[in-house]
Amino acid sequence: MMNYYIDVIVPLPLDNLFTYRVNEKEFKFLRIGFRVIVPFGKSKFITAIVANKHNQIPDSYIPKDIEFIIDEECSINDNQLKFIHWISKYYMSPLGQVLKVALPSLLLLKSESEIILTNKIKDFELSDNAELIYQNLILNKKITYREIISILKRKNINKTINELLDNSLIALKEEIYDYFKPKNILKIIFNKKSINNQEKKNLIDSLKNKKSQIKVIETLFSLTENNISIKELIKKCKVSRGTINALIDAKIIEKKYETVDRIQFDIGNKIKTKKLSIDQKQAFNEIVSNFENKSVSLLHGVTSSGKTEIYVKLIEENLKKKNQVLFLVPEIALTTQLIKRLKKYFGNALAVYHSKYSLEQRTEIWKKVIKNDEKARVILGARSSIFLPYDKLRLIIVDEEHENAYKQFNPSPRYHARDSAIYLATIHNAKTLLGSATPSLESYYNAITNKYGLIKLGKRYGNVSMPKIIIKDLKESIVKKTLNGNFSTLLLNSIKETFENHEQVILFQNRRGHSPYLECNSCGFVYQCINCDVSLTYHQSTNELKCHHCGFKERNNTKCKKCFHQTILKKGLGTQQVEEEIKTIFPDLKVKRMDHDSTRRKNSFQEIIDSFEKNDFEILIGTQMLTKGLDFRNVALVGVVNADSLIYFPDFRSQEKCFQLLQQVSGRAGRTKKQGKVVIQTYNPNHNLMDKIVKHDYLGMFNEQLNQRFLFNYPPYTRLIKIVLKHKNLEKLVKASSWLSDALKNYYGDQLLGPESPIIPRINNRYIKNILIKIPINKNLTKSKELLAKGLKSFKSISFFRNIDILIDVDPYN
Repeated sequence: MMNYYIDVIVPLPLDNLFTYRVNEKEFKFLRIGFRVIVPFGKSKFITAIVANKHNQIPDSYIPKDIEFIIDEECSINDNQLKFIHWISKYYMSPLGQVLKVALPSLLLLKSESEIILTNKIKDFELSDNAELIYQNLILNKKITYREIISILKRKNINKTINELLDNSLIALKEEIYDYFKPKNILKIIFNKKSINNQEKKNLIDSLKNKKSQIKVIETLFSLTENNISIKELIKKCKVSRGTINALIDAKIIEKKYETVDRIQFDIGNKIKTKKLSIDQKQAFNEIVSNFENKSVSLLHGVTSSGKTEIYVKLIEENLKKKNQVLFLVPEIALTTQLIKRLKKYFGNALAVYHSKYSLEQRTEIWKKVIKNDEKARVILGARSSIFLPYDKLRLIIVDEEHENAYKQFNPSPRYHARDSAIYLATIHNAKTLLGSATPSLESYYNAITNKYGLIKLGKRYGNVSMPKIIIKDLKESIVKKTLNGNFSTLLLNSIKETFENHEQVILFQNRRGHSPYLECNSCGFVYQCINCDVSLTYHQSTNELKCHHCGFKERNNTKCKKCFHQTILKKGLGTQQVEEEIKTIFPDLKVKRMDHDSTRRKNSFQEIIDSFEKNDFEILIGTQMLTKGLDFRNVALVGVVNADSLIYFPDFRSQEKCFQLLQQVSGRAGRTKKQGKVVIQTYNPNHNLMDKIVKHDYLGMFNEQLNQRFLFNYPPYTRLIKIVLKHKNLEKLVKASSWLSDALKNYYGDQLLGPESPIIPRINNRYIKNILIKIPINKNLTKSKELLAKGLKSFKSISFFRNIDILIDVDPYN
């Protein structure tokens, strides 16, 4: 007798495939990528994805039977399954963990324990909590764990459950729940498909003096289509639900449920795409030509050169062929303006996918993408959109490709969306276009060494001049005593002049909060986080001290904790302090702030950006989210309040990132006809990077940094793997990290650095040690990872080290 088995991936941090038994009928029906419910562990059921079908019984265990098959069509297609396997292998992350991150959680059906009443009769006393649950069960027969937590208002309910179990009053049962449901709207229609004028008159006459019902009927007559949602109808007619129900009972109208999209945009009529300028047309033709020989091309176009219009033309060409296009952006904030622009061109063909959308909305898009639905041919999304199950993907555009926001830091897998997108395109036989005014050193190096195609756009659209950048020496302002708070006279006069010309200003400070730390002027005490080795940031809006690493916060007190003197000084500079000072200096100007604190609400990005576009306020203050491709037509001045923290950050990428940030934020100025102006305040005006920023000299920065990378063996001349070890006991962590470092040096020798403590050596009460491995570009990366995996396996086999947390970060981006 033939045996039938499937191997499945479970959405847990496990690398193994698990084998289950199926019958012949199930075996023939199942396909790779189907979801099945399987028993896992002692009593749980879990959703798993079919990864393989075979007839080979496992050697080490007897397979269990599957519980049931969820899908009739695949939830993950072959190409997406290949991609998940690649992410797992390349970024050294468990396969099940990648699956968990890749799939919307609503597609992962879960079992939930239910409590069932087995005995209504009892002649003994129960505790108050157990009695409360028991009485609830008498009324409802069954209850879930989640409902018990809600009733008792506590999470620790095991004692109560065990008391009921021990007295044989209840039993436990696992139920499977599918959490995704399509969105249905209740609509009202006439019970006849068509109705003539005489029938209309007779109908109204039959209602006699029922004015509200007549109003509803006349409203329905006035509609061009014979349906309207019940909410809209009640609002339009200003009647009660009872009036609608009376007409339904009289069988004059009827109700029906209609499935609708959860994400809808009201953009108006579609418009034709813009005609490309001569330079844009030349760049477009070069991209098309490069794609004939190379699968990846880099578009190096200065800020406001019109890269988006080139993207639009490439998308248009693919939509004619009913292909899918993925348009990646680094930040959710960027999608706000792009949605408007792309919706006007592509209408319902555009779908948006990012973490700010609800699970239901993301699941809905997932289901459209796998079917190549015409409403999801163009996907505009942040990094997680690379995991969608594309059916006919032919083009990937990675805008602002240099941004480290494309890097996933936590949780695992710690993938880089740009690099992963290039491999995703390879699987689909698609093309990848990287775009940036300040490309990453690695991408530009790949382009000049002929691995990628290179296309340049050196002029702004409409031949508008690049912004004039002025470096202001803050030391000079201090000596001359011309500083007003944190602002030089030059910057303040520039703001005043811009306002008088009815133009707008952007002020950039790459630190949120009010002040990075508070210090006592009497004893030198600095307020520190109790969980992390870092100072607390002062937030004036809530009068709180907050840790931006673990979330700890406490109320601010005017007296020093240590010496009790009222000599607390605010040190450093954050966006809230910039906002406060500007409002004091320019009380007549309207000011808004855009940072992580001010954009927590779902639509807050869009509200701020829309308001600024409409000239509702004059000054926008923000962090680096301001630098990422936003297009404001009336901004004439950009002020960088303090550039020094960017230059001296202890990271081999710091100068590259500083150049990129300052060039990008400068690019927000003067994007129409008039040349923009940028004032960069610094205590180090003679730093060699400042000269390159003033001259917009990307190549100068690139060559200088490339030489530095070559001298010290950093990318693009090496590949990096960072190993992060964490534990609450520092002594144990030191021993563990030293042991692992010594063991790995047997494989890597001088290529291994560390263990070292990072800038912040303790976060959330856990100490941290880092080990860095540099792998020369000519060495086999796969073999190097295998050696690392072997070393880690030996490390984990030692019982003393088992509770040390280890994170692997391939291609780390700080």
